[in-house]
Amino acid sequence: MCPELLYRIQHNQVEWISDKFTAKCLVNVDLAFFCDLDPNQAVTIASECRKHRVPLNVTDRNDLCDFFMTSNYRDQSLQIAVSTNGEASKLSNRVRRHIASSLPPRLGDAIRRVGVLRKKVRQSDPSDVSRVRRMRWLSQICEYWSMERLAQLSDKDMEDLLESYHDDEGYESVEKGNTTLLGAPATPVNTVSKMGSIVLVGAGPGDPDLLTMSAHNAIKTADLVLADKIVPAEVVALVKCELKIARKFPGNADAAQEEFNDLALAAMKQGKKVVRLKQGDPFLFGRGGEEVLFFRKHGYIAQLIPGISSSVAAPLLAGIPLTHRSVASQFLVTTGTGMKNSAAALPMFDPHRTDVFLMAIHRLAALTQDLINTQKYPTDIPCAIVERASCADQRVVWGVLGNIVQVLDSVGGSRPPGLLIVGHAINVLKHDTLELVLYNDIYLQSYNVAAKSSLRVQKSDFIVV
Repeated sequence: MCPELLYRIQHNQVEWISDKFTAKCLVNVDLAFFCDLDPNQAVTIASECRKHRVPLNVTDRNDLCDFFMTSNYRDQSLQIAVSTNGEASKLSNRVRRHIASSLPPRLGDAIRRVGVLRKKVRQSDPSDVSRVRRMRWLSQICEYWSMERLAQLSDKDMEDLLESYHDDEGYESVEKGNTTLLGAPATPVNTVSKMGSIVLVGAGPGDPDLLTMSAHNAIKTADLVLADKIVPAEVVALVKCELKIARKFPGNADAAQEEFNDLALAAMKQGKKVVRLKQGDPFLFGRGGEEVLFFRKHGYIAQLIPGISSSVAAPLLAGIPLTHRSVASQFLVTTGTGMKNSAAALPMFDPHRTDVFLMAIHRLAALTQDLINTQKYPTDIPCAIVERASCADQRVVWGVLGNIVQVLDSVGGSRPPGLLIVGHAINVLKHDTLELVLYNDIYLQSYNVAAKSSLRVQKSDFIVV
């Protein structure tokens, strides 16, 4: 028995009958599934199901099936089911994904708002005589309005639309197909107010060349950009509209977050497109999930644009493979700082794992001591600090966990933002006399650094200890 079914039986979600199958098993049954491969038993059960008029699905026996399972897509009231009639069930998932990806954005919202409008117009004109008129009027809106405009219908917009419905002249203009260049009925289009939007954009590790095309387009078309303080100046320079930088400093992070949320809401109420520009990826220690919930609570669905996280970009740009056969079979991304600047919950040491600690450098001394004393990390485990990854002044500081604090102090302290990498994979591309350097121009070169304590290599500054 599969673990999923066993779990549901143990938790009383499925009734388990250990007796052999008889016709009594079909009493008060709505659907039947036969998942055994015994062909004779399948035919017997199919015959009994026919007698009792119970629809049956038999694994790998399409000829005995009365129905097939579907691959479903749901967006609020919109439901799409795809079936291959048992011929290629795995392919139905791919077809469903293709259909879902081709649908216009916020289609579920559009359907929901049209449903509300339909109820309102029926309540305002309930007579049977007006039924045809109501249907024709609503069908015109459904046919000619864009999905985005339908999804943004506010209660006030609907009230204005209802006024146009009861206005004979306005109704005639709709019925005759008098439309604007946007393809929507003339009178309703003029009454609908513009609704703002919010886009959470990942700015990547720092180099503007590592922005996605979607992120670049969002920045170019924004009316207001709210940027994190640590977003590099090279990325901020791309902003041509109104720009505000988060006033985040120790003790003010929550207040700055609330300030940005309020600024975004105020701008959207004015019909503006707001871009919330975040370093790295919005959903990786970027509070993106909190912002999605906040804006959803206020009636706005945030668009999400992923970014390249420094947790994977910085190691690569420092020549550190996060995973490497026979050295590191897994990697962990975690934070070095908990809420309210408290100590974070740290992982136990695993020699086959590479650990990436974000937001860790400002409390490096306490963090390394906790890892060594509490989490059983060896003092000689290799580690590296990568600062301002992918930027022109990127710097990598190498050491071991027991001396990395002293090494960082010896080169003048930290240059935020930075992260800490710990694990044996750090040494995979290092040799006794050669340092392999990889940077974001996709250029790999060997350098003899045995006699030097530091060197500058175009976009990277490597400190070797």
